[in-house]
Amino acid sequence: MSTDRRRFLKGLVGVGAGAAATGLSGCAPDLSPAPFVNAEKDASRRVVLNVSRYPDLSRPGGAITLRVKDEPQVLVTHPQGTQYVVLSSLCTHSGCPLGFEKNEAICPCHLSRFALDGTVTHPPARSPLRQFSSSYDSETDELTIDFAAGEEGFPSVVDGKIFFPFADFPQLQTAGGRVQGTPGGYGALIFVFALADGTYAAVDSICTHQQCPVEFRATEDDLFCDCHKSRFTKTGEVTAGPALATGNLKKFTATSDSTGVTVAIV
Repeated sequence: MSTDRRRFLKGLVGVGAGAAATGLSGCAPDLSPAPFVNAEKDASRRVVLNVSRYPDLSRPGGAITLRVKDEPQVLVTHPQGTQYVVLSSLCTHSGCPLGFEKNEAICPCHLSRFALDGTVTHPPARSPLRQFSSSYDSETDELTIDFAAGEEGFPSVVDGKIFFPFADFPQLQTAGGRVQGTPGGYGALIFVFALADGTYAAVDSICTHQQCPVEFRATEDDLFCDCHKSRFTKTGEVTAGPALATGNLKKFTATSDSTGVTVAIV
């Protein structure tokens, strides 16, 4: 890996990526992150791209890295024809920004690879990339990316709240029970936990260190960021790793009654 390219990666994602990109014989010398583009969103948190304006995206096999204020950075790919796929743009191994080659998202730092559905096809990454909702209109040549879209079958935000009926989520009636998913209107994965004392905790899934996703580990009963090994309790408090310097996970107020659990999204 060239010195200039190592500096480029370090500048993009900070010290962690710089360390990851140093002295590794497995680095791809000719692979760089997809070109960066800034865009604006509308009041519904949608971004509309006129594809023809972005040569790196308009060609089949191309991709761009899209930056939108207050939204996750995403890798917008054009595998073929009228197919477009939008994925999270940071490798889940060490947070390096991804490139795109031969219809796979590839990490220039350690050569992790991801399929178009976000699944890992080559280590060292273990956790999948998140896929974002998008649609392409061939008549207008416009690609719409919806950052607020939720997961099918998961409750959506209504008047700033998400309701989890016990009838649909019986696991929340038992201490240690957990629900996780992406609510419509919020657009990011959240965790809801039934705690041992009978109360509930609800937290966001984005590590405060470098915005990598955290995952729940049943054996350790904690939330873990695989990028840089930060750890959090089920109530969101950071207990280890570089996130000690950046703070706890985002927390939501969770209350319950005889019918279910309500999480206030603010």
